[in-house]
Amino acid sequence: MSNIMGFIEGYMTGNAWEDLCVQCYRIRYQNDDYIAIPATQGGDAGIEGFTNKGIVHQCYCPERQYSDNELYNHQRDKLTSDIEKLMKNADRLRALGVPPVTEWHLNIPEYKDSRILAHAETKRQEVVKVKKDKPADYVHISDSFRIVIKTAEDFTPEISRIIRTTLTDMRLNLAIQHSDTPDWTKCDSRKVANIQRKIKAVMLVYDDANEALNQVVGIYVDYYISGLEIMNNLRIDFPEIYEDIFQLEQSYKREVSIKTLMNIDKAMNRSLFDNILNEFQLKLERDFSQRFTQASIGELKQDLVASWLADCSMEFRSD
Repeated sequence: MSNIMGFIEGYMTGNAWEDLCVQCYRIRYQNDDYIAIPATQGGDAGIEGFTNKGIVHQCYCPERQYSDNELYNHQRDKLTSDIEKLMKNADRLRALGVPPVTEWHLNIPEYKDSRILAHAETKRQEVVKVKKDKPADYVHISDSFRIVIKTAEDFTPEISRIIRTTLTDMRLNLAIQHSDTPDWTKCDSRKVANIQRKIKAVMLVYDDANEALNQVVGIYVDYYISGLEIMNNLRIDFPEIYEDIFQLEQSYKREVSIKTLMNIDKAMNRSLFDNILNEFQLKLERDFSQRFTQASIGELKQDLVASWLADCSMEFRSD
């Protein structure tokens, strides 16, 4: 699964995918007078919308999880049937004001088989040949006609903007499956030592063999590792949202430093740590509840707290 699809909560339905694609086209092709075509009152003529440059698009989202080969077969059949509609809908497209079609886009969440690209090229050649043989019958097709496969990855900036401006009910899903045993090799030994030292001070447990202590340390090592991966993926796929999180994290991290450094009573470490967790949760919910699932808010909180434990921004009195 592509990174961006992994962030989108739940399995996307056909209607949800179509709504998302239309919003993306409205943003990307705003200067090309993009027009969406409702499916009511005579149908959508086989396309979701068009631009004044002759770009039209059609969406397809599988209704359930398929094997790679099954997915290819469904995408291939969808492309074939919709290109046939395009060829037959000359009058309907002209009536809607669609200019000669230069690019026909198939919007799919993702593809896993390059045969869909080869099939698109085969169908393009067939369209070009038919038009060349009977040009008067296909004036609604441009001489430079192309078929382009567009996936969610191609609309990362638009999807990020849609989520960031809360124009959709869609929420990003950051929650990941954690293992019972963290991969300690992925965490620098100095970071592990920092986490262990601070958790000891919070729990007021100084026996390195204490089972509960080691379990909590392991959990935060795991959060630290997953946090690095999640933040890196956000930085690449949703840079504006990443920047918003980064700004909040940086500002609250300074507060955390002050709160922990000013504490002079180690007996207060646990309540101070709990207060920081609760307060940070509220800040994340205030700023990101419209962009992330509730589980993602919890994941993000623990991931960032783990980074404070691993680095020098959070200290607890130990003497």
